[in-house]
Amino acid sequence: MTAKVLIADGFATHRISLAAMLDRAFYDVIVTDTGADALRRMRAERPDLVIASTALPDIDPARFCERARALNANAEMPVILLGGAPSSAERLALLAAGADDVLPAPVDRRLLLAGLRNRLRARAADADLSLRDDSGLTFGLAEAASAAIQPPARVALIEMSAEGDISVALERLKSLVPDRIELLTASEALRASATPPEAFIIVENGPQPRGGLTLLTQLRASLSVHKAALLYIGRAARLKQVAAALDLGADDVLVGALDPEELSLRLPRQITRKRNHDRQRANLRNGAKAALIDPLTGLLNRRYALPHVARLLERAKDRHRGFAVLLADLDRFKEVNDRFGHAAGDVVLRDVARRMGSVLRPGDLLARIGGEEFLVTLPDTSAGAAHAIAQRLRASVASGGVCVTGTREHPQVTLSIGVALSGIGAALGVDALLDRADRALYAAKDAGRDRVMAWHDPQDAPCRTVGAGR
Repeated sequence: MTAKVLIADGFATHRISLAAMLDRAFYDVIVTDTGADALRRMRAERPDLVIASTALPDIDPARFCERARALNANAEMPVILLGGAPSSAERLALLAAGADDVLPAPVDRRLLLAGLRNRLRARAADADLSLRDDSGLTFGLAEAASAAIQPPARVALIEMSAEGDISVALERLKSLVPDRIELLTASEALRASATPPEAFIIVENGPQPRGGLTLLTQLRASLSVHKAALLYIGRAARLKQVAAALDLGADDVLVGALDPEELSLRLPRQITRKRNHDRQRANLRNGAKAALIDPLTGLLNRRYALPHVARLLERAKDRHRGFAVLLADLDRFKEVNDRFGHAAGDVVLRDVARRMGSVLRPGDLLARIGGEEFLVTLPDTSAGAAHAIAQRLRASVASGGVCVTGTREHPQVTLSIGVALSGIGAALGVDALLDRADRALYAAKDAGRDRVMAWHDPQDAPCRTVGAGR
């Protein structure tokens, strides 16, 4: 889908030329000539990005940025300012007011388009992570962002050319930000460490390029640091390389010499964004884990177990080696809940899960798939071995009562188990295999409970008892 860009400029010739450039780059362009109308259309049409002149006829650019940020509290809509040749102080004031970038006019086409692509990609990535994070929060699978004070970040600064002296600027930067700035070589930056930097600043402002773009791509491809914030500083005489840095993965760029004041505004934004992404990814991982884990017993749940059985079926076909599925159900568990209460029932379920887990092998799967029903998979297991393991599971549960806090009684529980084998090369699906195990389980219940029954083809023989308890 084409990105929507709002252009706000009081000069018609500027609007027309800029709109034509963006139209050729396949953007959906909205144009307006005043700041007030731009703010109104930002509210109404929600463009993906805003390009505004620093000389709007009805509003100061800093005030425009402040009002745009008030409409756009989560910085979802980047704002780029164009115009004139602002002084360093004016540029810093506009960045501090909320502008994502301030570009002088006439603007370099390559740099502008690369900046648009970069910020729209970043906006899409932020929106995607935020959407999944919000979904996790909705379902209680993630934690909201903490307002706690963040610790200082570790920041690596790499000077690609030793021809300049950045020591004064580096000391000034250290005084402006709370982060730990370390001067590293390119090889040191690429070397993995226990605590990799959260941000890298690549300074390539010598007379000739010295591999800054290569380092940028290697950092972005590195497994240990590829999610770090990357900032690139290049010379004004080499805007082609600066634009390329944005397309190669830089999160932000500066043109000219290392400017401590400007870096002190840009660097915290990128560190905050990186940490937000880290938190959102952690929420997604924790949410996914929570969605697959039974909170009572700590076992995997039905959502994980059924696809796992499907994967085992595929592997069995490929390797021509069968596996076994066991369905186990606690006998007369409702009586435990009715007599001792649901809290005692929870204790029993946790204890049963522990006992069953102690019997199984490392490669076996134990999952709770219902109230008092468990599923076990036994990869690469023969019929005899599956029957023996099922019998040990049954015996482990029947071996003694469960101690329930607040009562002197020890509820005695038993387990009925149905066994089904996938066979070798059989065209069974997950539902058919589980149906066989379920039929064997019901046969175990009908035969008196506290026993193991194996499924057999009805044309050959009925389900038979493999092992029985008392």
